[in-house]
Amino acid sequence: MEEKANLMHPNLLLSVNDLYGCVVCFLFSLIFLRILYKNWINDKKIFRLFLIGFLCKSLAVIVSAYFNLYIIQADSTKYYSSAISVSTAIKNLPFRDYIKIFYTDFPDLPFKVKCFFSNSEFFNLVYDNHKTLVHISAIIGFFTFNSYVAISFFLSLWAYVGIWLIYKTFVNRYPESQKLLYLFIVLFPSLIFWTTGVMKEPLCIGAVGIIFYHLFNKQEASRKKTVITIFALLSVFLLFKVKTYIIFAIMISSILYFLITFIQKHNLIVKLFMLIVISLTLFITAYFYSSFIQEKIISTLTDEITDKISTVTNAQLEHGGSSYDLGELNLNGIGIIKYCLSAINVTLFRPYLWEYLNPLVLISALESLLMFIALLWILLSKKWTSTFKFFIKSPPLMFSIFFVLFLGIMVGGIAFNYGTLARYKTPLVPFFSAVLIITASNKNITRGFFKKIK
Repeated sequence: MEEKANLMHPNLLLSVNDLYGCVVCFLFSLIFLRILYKNWINDKKIFRLFLIGFLCKSLAVIVSAYFNLYIIQADSTKYYSSAISVSTAIKNLPFRDYIKIFYTDFPDLPFKVKCFFSNSEFFNLVYDNHKTLVHISAIIGFFTFNSYVAISFFLSLWAYVGIWLIYKTFVNRYPESQKLLYLFIVLFPSLIFWTTGVMKEPLCIGAVGIIFYHLFNKQEASRKKTVITIFALLSVFLLFKVKTYIIFAIMISSILYFLITFIQKHNLIVKLFMLIVISLTLFITAYFYSSFIQEKIISTLTDEITDKISTVTNAQLEHGGSSYDLGELNLNGIGIIKYCLSAINVTLFRPYLWEYLNPLVLISALESLLMFIALLWILLSKKWTSTFKFFIKSPPLMFSIFFVLFLGIMVGGIAFNYGTLARYKTPLVPFFSAVLIITASNKNITRGFFKKIK
């Protein structure tokens, strides 16, 4: 029982182990940067930009460690506590049992691991997507002295690689926007902070960036293409394990992007045929919805979903103090549209300045205001035709718009707290920033404002 108690109450403060972990991170960084420069980034100017972002991310690891362990002690400390408990427990396991850590559910793990999770608050959750993060963190901790700084560093490095690949994909196609893209993707404050630490967000943004790079960079050499494909498949698996709704948003956005691209490449007859097929599909779906779903299912689910949203909102307000309300959800056509629009508005443009309750929320409010002003500037350009044509001819932008909209609906509809919202929406932030910057920088719609900035 004494051993179990020790597993349940690990030391969460920074210690001498973190000093050893920093040494490991430093040595790994030297090797990683050397391999990167020799095999992937040969241009000195580009490598210098990567290095600046890398140093900023590394500094954020230290700041995040102090913030999470000493100030708020939120979800990051819970994941870390679980991870080092697993890491400590498996050190004394027979080698043949190590493989179970990767795939077996918590109740079926060997006793020395199971004894921790049997009383864990994570144990009874229905959607145990935290399990993947805990396992990955435990494996990293196993080789890095269970150092919070080291675990955070390697997770954050994965996130930074994903962010850099998003930036690189856009810059390859829109080099005229390079400076602004660098500032608002690689060095954007919320992306640096919320994708640092022992959290799910670093895993998600890293996976999203690798998948996006794989979709829109087909010109790589065969060896590099193979490596990227392997990591893209790993990223898809990772998102399914951590946050399934993100991979659904990617799939829907990809399907729409490929469909529009396919229609563009064919003649008028094919376009008319596709238009008829899509129209019939929408009509049949609407008819099915009105005649069956609304009568048989919606009436049954309305009360349950409404109660669930109310419960989550109250819980977020009680624990976080910065809850928001999307209003009553009516599960009919108009009600769902209103709810989706409210969710998108919350994700992209809230919190408003007058809604801030703490410094972190204030930073999010300032970023949201900046995004709103940029969007308003573009909308006032009044060159709708050229803007639409520009989007249609820009596959990454088409994908980005769909991804921002679909993920925005999902995130805004499940967060119900501005602190949680700031973390959940990080995968869409670089895409929204890129759409605004590239659109405003396009010669057909810019008014010179962004040219002066550059």
